[in-house]
Amino acid sequence: MSIRTNNTCLNCENLINNLTCSKHDTQVDVFNVCDSHSFKEVFTRDSNCTNCSSFHMDSCGHPESASHGMLCFDWQPSLS
Repeated sequence: MSIRTNNTCLNCENLINNLTCSKHDTQVDVFNVCDSHSFKEVFTRDSNCTNCSSFHMDSCGHPESASHGMLCFDWQPSLS
């Protein structure tokens, strides 16, 4: 069995908050992709709130539910 990564809007550098494509200025879905797709390394199995650059910061979009083991679409890799 061959396992590979699919291109979707979820792993595109043009995806911004609220599942919006910054290139096309439109709301997208988790299964969408376009010809302008630009791959961006995103989530891994270890991604969660505790290694998000917004954890415990004003920039966190979900401060009430942010905790170890949780993950949201606003996740950004921690620079530390």
